[in-house]
Amino acid sequence: MENLIFAFNAVAPAFSIVFLGFLLKRGGILTEEFVARGNALCFNVLFPVLVFFNLYDAASIDFTYVKIILFCIGVILISVGILTIVIPRFVKERRKVGVMIQCMYRGNFMLYGLPFSKSLGGAQSLTLATSIMAATLPILNTLAVFVYAAFADVGGEKPSAKKAFLNALKNPIIWGVILGLIFYIFKLPFPTFLHTAGNDVAKTATPLAFLFLGGQFEFRSAKRNMKELLVGLITKLVIVPSVFLWAAVYLLHLRGVDLIPVFIFVSAPTAITNYQMAIQFDADYELAGDFLIYSMIFSAFTLFFFIYILRNVGLI
Repeated sequence: MENLIFAFNAVAPAFSIVFLGFLLKRGGILTEEFVARGNALCFNVLFPVLVFFNLYDAASIDFTYVKIILFCIGVILISVGILTIVIPRFVKERRKVGVMIQCMYRGNFMLYGLPFSKSLGGAQSLTLATSIMAATLPILNTLAVFVYAAFADVGGEKPSAKKAFLNALKNPIIWGVILGLIFYIFKLPFPTFLHTAGNDVAKTATPLAFLFLGGQFEFRSAKRNMKELLVGLITKLVIVPSVFLWAAVYLLHLRGVDLIPVFIFVSAPTAITNYQMAIQFDADYELAGDFLIYSMIFSAFTLFFFIYILRNVGLI
């Protein structure tokens, strides 16, 4: 019961903000124009600032964790590689392809990784989670742009690596990654007042994105996307965690505090940035929003299930 309550408390705050956005839209406070401009603000300003400061303020990667960090990077690359081949064969609507790929492999490790790791594994798991985040964040954000760009609806044209690359360079989040890495690697100084102001701005990104998501959410969209949702949610919340947890336990022999951040990395619900990027790339943002909300809801149960099993067999 304690684990179920913990999982619920991790999911409930974000879902509450989404529900508030839904009520504000019904009450006429959040208009369609307001939501559209708010989404543009999140994508073009707030999320790039958030990514920049997540990298700039990242703790140094502990190289004793290299094996685990490389495993997490491998999870990303293997998942993207398989999904990029499989999904277009079964999903013919291009606006859905990029959304499904993103939502089926990328979890919200920024939101779930640190608190879950600290609660379940203490300081050692928290340090490992921070190292994983610092190493994987640039890869996740860069791949996200290329996936969406490659499958953007371009009037029936075939995906072009050159066009995907050029579209990627136009993406503000990529520049947040690039500048964040430059400042992080070269330890460039940053004025204290700008650092404080930037972090304050970055903190608004996630709650505002959830609020605007609620302002656009429609329950009827879930019915239209039921097939894609079922496949995507089962893959993201059950299949991906099961496969990669098995690999972590039996191939890397991870246990205890070393396994906990990896478990969260592969089992966290879909990331909020997937929805924001779907809007900007004119992908199926309704499907992305449904993925985001329903993955948050059902993750409370799947996370509880995995925690219960892992504890019962003595792995955490």
